Amino acid sequence: MKPLGRRTKLLYGVGAFGYGSVGQTLGSFLMFFGTGVLGIPGALMGVAIAVSTIWDATTDPFVGYFSDKTKSRRFGKRHGFIFVGCIFVAVFNLLLWTIDPTLPTMTKFFFLLGLLLILETFNTIFSTPYQALGLDLSKNYQDRTAVQGYRTTFSFLSLLVPTLLMAVFLGTGGSSRGYIHIALVTSVLCIICGLVAFVGTYKHRTSAVQDSTPAQDDKSRVKKIFDEFFGVFSQKNVKRLIFGYAISLSAGAFITTLGLHIFTFTFLFSTREIPFIMLCLIAGIVLGQPLWYYWSRRADKVGALLTALGVVIGGAVLFSIVLAIRNLVDPAVLLPLVCFAILICGLGTGCLYSLPYSMFADCIDKERLRTGSDKTAISAGFLTFCMKISNAFIMFVIGVSLDLIGFRGGMATQTLSVQNWLGWLLVIGVVTSCFIAMLVYRGYTYNRKDFED
Repeated sequence: MKPLGRRTKLLYGVGAFGYGSVGQTLGSFLMFFGTGVLGIPGALMGVAIAVSTIWDATTDPFVGYFSDKTKSRRFGKRHGFIFVGCIFVAVFNLLLWTIDPTLPTMTKFFFLLGLLLILETFNTIFSTPYQALGLDLSKNYQDRTAVQGYRTTFSFLSLLVPTLLMAVFLGTGGSSRGYIHIALVTSVLCIICGLVAFVGTYKHRTSAVQDSTPAQDDKSRVKKIFDEFFGVFSQKNVKRLIFGYAISLSAGAFITTLGLHIFTFTFLFSTREIPFIMLCLIAGIVLGQPLWYYWSRRADKVGALLTALGVVIGGAVLFSIVLAIRNLVDPAVLLPLVCFAILICGLGTGCLYSLPYSMFADCIDKERLRTGSDKTAISAGFLTFCMKISNAFIMFVIGVSLDLIGFRGGMATQTLSVQNWLGWLLVIGVVTSCFIAMLVYRGYTYNRKDFED
């Protein structure tokens, strides 16, 4: 129960920076790259992202199960997966952005889909054991919040990388070569930071609780994987957490996926100005981590989480006001107004990623003490599975919506109707996701006393 040292938390969190650089690049640029640079229709891009995300989610229970059952003296349960995963994520991330824009549309689509499927496979090989390692490292109620705070902070600091590199490599044209340069940098960061986390936590490779349940023969292994995977869902509070987490993160998906479209075509900001907006989002997320940590100690975790959802809704309302008056104010004032609204959204958004994971770790530990069975990685995989299924649905909705509102890829400007709808899609998506998540989280009943007892 001794708190984990800050150095170990820091080195563990660094792994999320490199992996996050790749993930944030995909989340922020892929839809725009596919529709605006490669010229693939929005519906096809929605299909490609949704299919690859569902595949990524489907592999979670298998990677989680085998990570939990691995017994390696050299690598423990998690570290071997982390090492292999970070290397191959970097390789296929780079290949993805080298697709030739002059190829036929369907050829580009299938190249993109195939590379995404391979990339997402190695994403799972890295991320599921990596997240489980964070749960293994933290051993008490407050320490879990701190560890997830480090991971979330570094994950969102990684937004700085594609944001700053956009200003350096994309210029005003946004050519495919610029995206290749960004991918090269993020791939290198993925390898370096993955190895830092690997080495920095290596002495804790045996910190995972050993499973005391009898070993299963090969014939019943697949059935056991799915039994354990979906068995996580049987607990009432875990069910609330899973639904709330998946729904609330849809708000972040709307912001990061539609953000580049809106700032480019609705507000007509340049690639020199857009990084300032993204920096405000990141600043809000990072500054919010200690805020939500201390607020969770006063209002408990679920109280802090509900407050954060309210803050995100408030930021979205401010953004909608700026959207409505954008043609009536001085252009010099418009950028600071957008930055302020996005900063408020960022303050709340960071909590949506860290606190639910901390609460989920509490539930896993409670169940592990009750049963004696280690299901840390497969439980984390189930949470990620539901989040990814939700994200796949949102990506498909966004892709189809871009076609329905008349967005045309490859064009320097869009019609006034498209400009307006881009902004309102973001506002409606964020507010709806947060409101539904608040209703779900209100049913969560565990508090600090349950775990202290």
